[in-house]
Amino acid sequence: MLNATSLVLAAAEPLLAFFCVLFVAVPIGLAIGAVILRAAISLFNKFAGFGEDHLSRVPEPEMLKAMGIVFITGIVNWVVGFIIGLFGAVALKEVGQPWAELLPAIFSLPFSFLVASALLAGLLPTTFVRGMGVAACQYLISILIAVVIGVIFVVIAALVAGAA
Repeated sequence: MLNATSLVLAAAEPLLAFFCVLFVAVPIGLAIGAVILRAAISLFNKFAGFGEDHLSRVPEPEMLKAMGIVFITGIVNWVVGFIIGLFGAVALKEVGQPWAELLPAIFSLPFSFLVASALLAGLLPTTFVRGMGVAACQYLISILIAVVIGVIFVVIAALVAGAA
């Protein structure tokens, strides 16, 4: 039976939790990523000054194709991050705990950006440089969304603390 306890704790039925993640969370995440990708392409085209009929315009993919691009980019970036994390774990064995995990993640950001740019150039009919522009717009939109969500949480926490 699907209920809130199995979704949150997943202790009684881990297979059910796996299927919930696979068939609910992953498609929702891919849809959000696809919307961000399409917005990033539109933003890049506006920043570059490409009009609707400009030959150098980066075409906006349909939703399912955008979801596929986000999925492939996520898988490849996960593999690259995993490899960098393995090397980082070996190289940073002597470093304290928060830095041993944080430094490989920071170090992987440029590689993640380049991988995303290359995949966007390959999966969209565009050049690598334009792929870099779209990837930069994706990062910008994602950072802005994270800041807005963070501000909302801080305001809610302040209101709850003020009420208590």
